[in-house]
Amino acid sequence: MLEIDPLIAEYEHDKFRPREAEALQTLRKVASLVKPIMRQRGWKVGILTEFWPPEKNLLGLNWNKGQKICLRLRYPYDERQFIPLEEVVDTMLHELCHIVHGPHDEPFHTLWNQLRTEHEQLLRKGYTGEGFLSEGRKLGGARIPMHEARRQARAAAEKRRLLSAGSGQKLGGTGVRRGENIRKVIADAAQRRITVTQGCASGTDRSRGIVEETNQNGFRTKAENDDENDEAIMLAYIDLIEEEEREKYGDAYVPTSSDNPAGSQGAIPRPPRPSSSSNNPPPIPTSTKPAPKPPVVDLTSTAPSPPSSDYDSWTCNICTLVNPSTYLCCDACNTERPTPPSSPKIPPPSRQGQTPPTKNNNPLTNKKSALDNLKIIEKAAASKPKGPMGWLCHNCGNWMESEWWTCAGCGSMKLSS
Repeated sequence: MLEIDPLIAEYEHDKFRPREAEALQTLRKVASLVKPIMRQRGWKVGILTEFWPPEKNLLGLNWNKGQKICLRLRYPYDERQFIPLEEVVDTMLHELCHIVHGPHDEPFHTLWNQLRTEHEQLLRKGYTGEGFLSEGRKLGGARIPMHEARRQARAAAEKRRLLSAGSGQKLGGTGVRRGENIRKVIADAAQRRITVTQGCASGTDRSRGIVEETNQNGFRTKAENDDENDEAIMLAYIDLIEEEEREKYGDAYVPTSSDNPAGSQGAIPRPPRPSSSSNNPPPIPTSTKPAPKPPVVDLTSTAPSPPSSDYDSWTCNICTLVNPSTYLCCDACNTERPTPPSSPKIPPPSRQGQTPPTKNNNPLTNKKSALDNLKIIEKAAASKPKGPMGWLCHNCGNWMESEWWTCAGCGSMKLSS
C-alpha cells in the first residue's frame, strides 16, 4: 500500500522524567487530533516536543514557523501529573497559528478561533485521531476507497449525534450543568484564552534558550509515514466540516486553504478591538451570552440624570458579553466600556393642523433628578387650599381622614364633603 509523507516528522520527549512512555504517546495523540486541520492548510511541523521550563506560566512555543513546536505536558509543580489532553490540544492549536502569524493580533485570534471551531466539529462528528474511527478500532488492512471512507465518517458522525442528542453536551466537551453559573463559565473560557496567550513563548527572548534546552534533554523518535487509509479518513471528515461551514455561512462561505487559513471567519469583517493590549482573547460565541442584569436606579441621588439613549445595554468588544448600561466595565473580562457613538435625535413629524408639543409643557417630563421632581409635587400640593384633616362618623363616632367617604367601623357615609 502506498504511503505519504508525515505532517509531523519527529517527536521528542524527555526520557529522564517519570512516565516518559506516556509523554511520547500524548505527543502522538495530540498530533493525530490536529492533523486534519494541518492537512487542509498544507502545514507541516519538523519536531513536536515536550518541554518543562522553569517559568511556571509557559505552555507552548513555536520556533521558526513550525520547525519545532514545544508543548508543556506536565503540571509545573508536579512532573508526574499530566495536564488534560484537551488543554494541551488547545495550546497546540495556538502554536500552529504562529506558522502564519507572528504577533497576537486580530488576524491571529481570528485564525485561532477557526482552528478551535474545526477541532470541536471533528470531535462532535466522532473523529478520535488518525487510524481510528469513533470506537477506537484500528482500520488497517487493504486500502479504503474514498467513497467508503466518506460513508464510514458519516456513519460515525450520525452515531455521535444520536448519542449526544438531548444531553446538553457541547461538541467534544462537557456542557453547562444544571445550576452552574453561566457567567462563571464564560469568564473561565475567557481566562483560559488569556492564560494560553500569556503562556506562549513564541517570539520572545527566552525562545532560543528553550529550544537549546530541549535539544540537550530530548529523546527523538522518527514519525511513521502516514497510511493512505488515514489520509482518506481525514479527507472524509474535512468534507463533513466543509458541508457544515457552507450551511452556517451560506453565500459568505470561504473554504480554508494555505492562502486563506482562517476561511470564512477571516473573510467576515470584525468589530475593531482596543489597541491598548495585544493579548486580548478572541470573541466568545453569541449563543453563550447570559441575560443582562436590570439596571439599579438610585432615587435619592441629587446628581442630574444621564442623557437618554436608545440602548439600555452595551456589548464588550473583547468577549462580546452584553452588559447593562450602568456597567462601566465588562462583568466577565473587566474590559473598560467603549465610548458610545453619538447620534442626533430626530423629532417625530407633527400632524397637519396640530402644534408640536413644546419641551416645557409638563415640568415633570423634563430630564431632572427624582429629588427635583418630588420638590415640584410637594410645592404643587402646598399651593392647594387646605381643608379639615378628618371627620367624625355621625353613627358610631369613629374618626376618619378626609380622603375616606365611608366609615371603616360601621360603613356609614359622611354627611358632607
